[in-house]
Amino acid sequence: MLAVSRLYSFLDHKKGVNIHFLEGQKIIHDLVLLHPMQANGFAYFRDTFLGLMPIIFFLKPGESLGIYIDSEEPYFRLKIETNSAGHTRTLLLPENFDLFPEKITGKIRITKISNSSTPYTSMLDLKNVGPQDVINQILAESYQTNSEVIIGTQSDQSMLVTKLPPMNVNSQNDETESRKDYITKNQQFFYEVFEMASDDIEKIVNKFEGHGLAYLGSRQISLFCPCSQERMVLNLRGLYANDLQDLFNEKDILDIKCDYCRKEYHISKADILGS
Repeated sequence: MLAVSRLYSFLDHKKGVNIHFLEGQKIIHDLVLLHPMQANGFAYFRDTFLGLMPIIFFLKPGESLGIYIDSEEPYFRLKIETNSAGHTRTLLLPENFDLFPEKITGKIRITKISNSSTPYTSMLDLKNVGPQDVINQILAESYQTNSEVIIGTQSDQSMLVTKLPPMNVNSQNDETESRKDYITKNQQFFYEVFEMASDDIEKIVNKFEGHGLAYLGSRQISLFCPCSQERMVLNLRGLYANDLQDLFNEKDILDIKCDYCRKEYHISKADILGS
């Protein structure tokens, strides 16, 4: 049985680099069972999901994040909603999407919500951008970090490599190696981590510590959908309160399925009317 997926954080103090390692085998396994996606479409979904999920590291306690990719060429909609606790739900539409697009043209909307402030929304334009570049564009433009994502091919895992600002902010020259040089020099180590394909906490931590990185902690990443009968009723009431005849189409009970978690709800006219 696969262990619950986790996002690990490590620090290479000497090189001034953070590595956030997503062990995502369990959550990808659960998504395969949950969503009836096509082969190439799922391959794209997998890579994008693994590439974006390490962004959870940037969330403060109590914050949540929504990433919505609206691609017009080719046409698809990808939604990822998560929070600082690692509770995640995601969706790719249409369900029969069966492409691994080489280039994407469209928009990305990124919404961050915290308990103490109004939601922050960032909009990015995608103009003939490769799938991997979409992820790095979000990191560069929305989060303004010197980061790059590496996605495993041997296992459902990924790494977010972030070059930290120099310790001396007044220094004109950062004498440590660049992010790209760091990734190049550590390619063999990254390969070994993905090749190990382990979901064991002790083995993963030992592997990184053996390479000179300090373990900072980890958090669980799991599928969770907050949908409920009450929420479905409220949504329908707001949309169809004055048009119930067309909504129910001479039926007494409406069967509705949540797009994210596939849970089914049975809703009556009385539920919508609140009686």
